[in-house]
Amino acid sequence: MSPLSALALAIAVSLVLSTFILVVLMKPLRGLLQQICPRSDATTFWMSFTTVMLYIAPLLFTMLFENAIVVPQLVNVVRTALASSLFGSFAALLVVGYQVSQARTSAR
Repeated sequence: MSPLSALALAIAVSLVLSTFILVVLMKPLRGLLQQICPRSDATTFWMSFTTVMLYIAPLLFTMLFENAIVVPQLVNVVRTALASSLFGSFAALLVVGYQVSQARTSAR
């Protein structure tokens, strides 16, 4: 497998994982943000910001750990891309969850 195709595959894995997570979270997150944010433009901003972050963080970790693959075989590329994307998603979700919990506490 060429390095370019390995990179493209890693990016695709990261984007598919992020899209799946966002599809699952979009409706509940919007409802929660509408409760927390006093104005609709704030909700729109935080939804956009969260969406961008949930794409960027897994992609960043995927790009950082993609160079760790010694032999770019299909299984190694997918495994490394999936593991690093999941780690990036987990990190981003931790930050989002913490911020939402802090906002809910201060909104009460």
